[in-house]
Amino acid sequence: MNRVADRPARIAVFSEARIPSAILGVDAILRDLMREGACEFRACSSVHANPADVAWADSIVLVRGASPAELRLLVEAQRLGRRVATYMDDDLERVPPEARSGYFFTAALVRQNLAEILRCADVVFTPAETLAGRLADRHSIATTILRQPRPEPPQMALASGLPVRIAFLGSVDHARFLEELLAAPLRALRERYGDSIDLLFCGALPDFATGLGATLVPYEMDFGVWRKRAAALGVHIGLAPIPRSEFHRAKYWNKYLEYGSLGIAGLYSTGSPNAEVVRHGETGLVLPGQSAAWEKALTQLIDNPDLCQRMAEAARRDVETRFSESALRNEWKNALAPLLTHRAPETPTGEVRLPTSRLRHLRDRLAIYGAARASERALNRLLGR
Repeated sequence: MNRVADRPARIAVFSEARIPSAILGVDAILRDLMREGACEFRACSSVHANPADVAWADSIVLVRGASPAELRLLVEAQRLGRRVATYMDDDLERVPPEARSGYFFTAALVRQNLAEILRCADVVFTPAETLAGRLADRHSIATTILRQPRPEPPQMALASGLPVRIAFLGSVDHARFLEELLAAPLRALRERYGDSIDLLFCGALPDFATGLGATLVPYEMDFGVWRKRAAALGVHIGLAPIPRSEFHRAKYWNKYLEYGSLGIAGLYSTGSPNAEVVRHGETGLVLPGQSAAWEKALTQLIDNPDLCQRMAEAARRDVETRFSESALRNEWKNALAPLLTHRAPETPTGEVRLPTSRLRHLRDRLAIYGAARASERALNRLLGR
């Protein structure tokens, strides 16, 4: 009996941190397939990669792979007969400099590594067709769609009653855009409805929000903790405006999956990825980038709580029907077939050549940022910025 051929494929997923891109985009998928017996799965750090994880694996997946350590992982894993996939859920070669991740992805060495990993990986996964097409055209590579599931739905009841809670649950990058689009309509709603509405902002806190008595919900990096917190907020209406930029157009419809799985009626931007899957008027509202349109839509949902609740219920049913594990499982098996069918040669851990010291990581960061930027970055981390 061939013991290697008879066991499930072993897949190690490497990322710098267990960010939502890793947790939802890759980990959740492989964990589901592991329950089905289709593979074995490990979540691993690429910052201090353990050679034992590479020796154990038949294949590895790099999540948003772009660092020097991740490029070394690719080269060493392929040398040892492992298949290497990279997963990209954003157009990381077009990250705006002002974005939180722009500090890293606009660095010259990171851009060089990212392109090299995309060209050399055995498989390139992405959840979005727009991004898949761009990467294929830009690097002359084949890409494979790996659809992200909705987040695990929490145990909760749909929000009802007063006050009506209106929330932006997003990242810290959107404050300026929120100011331009939503300052006027939310001021008008506050004047009209007073304490009958609550305003909540997570991540981005635009200047106008404080003056309207909005609540700042702390940004939580631990995704599991964040989901419990978001479910407990009792949000009725979720705001999901997205700037009309090339970078944002290549995203996945994460916000619809997040709001829908939480039973929230969402408002989404025309031309955004979310608009591709939302059924306007049924599972959400799709709106042009005009303040008057957002004020009108918000007024409609505040004045018609039954409509708001029906829309929230429809969104929750829709994301469960189309984007749950059971709905996507066969598609995942097809997409992941190159990894699920691959078995690597058995390799002793001692044969894996990876520099993993903290000094090596410091040298990598200095190579990326230079001494001045690396010091600034370290200070910002200490200050929580």
